[in-house]
Amino acid sequence: MGILHRALFIDRDGTINKDCPYCIDPDDLVLYDDTVRLMKQYKKNGYLIIVVTNQSGIARGYFSEEQLKLFNDRMTEELFKRGVEIDDIYYCPHHPDDNCNCRKPKTGMVERAVKEHDILLSHSILVGDRDDTDGEMARKLGIHFRQVNYP
Repeated sequence: MGILHRALFIDRDGTINKDCPYCIDPDDLVLYDDTVRLMKQYKKNGYLIIVVTNQSGIARGYFSEEQLKLFNDRMTEELFKRGVEIDDIYYCPHHPDDNCNCRKPKTGMVERAVKEHDILLSHSILVGDRDDTDGEMARKLGIHFRQVNYP
């Protein structure tokens, strides 16, 4: 294990970008300026920026993993243009009934990121728009949760 990093774990839909039902068209991407500023501040302070997002639209057949990648690529490009570099994106493609370990509020995505990026979990934070998923995951992990609320 190398140097341990602090991380800002952050939800995607409703937190980084405006939530649309099963957001997949890159042209529908609308970033929240307040979240962009928040991510820039954490990045400036040496945090990794790790996106953790439930994407059950894949299991439901609404879109493919390739379509998800295209949306995420556009989001990453737009954030980079605004001065935010995303270090990694983790997503759960499963249906809520699949009882997987990666669907929030379960902790599998963050646990994987901790191992792959040498993250010091106790000095990390999770930001999201939903207390029942994002907040609950943060509580299970024992890390600080910051909730954002956008119209």
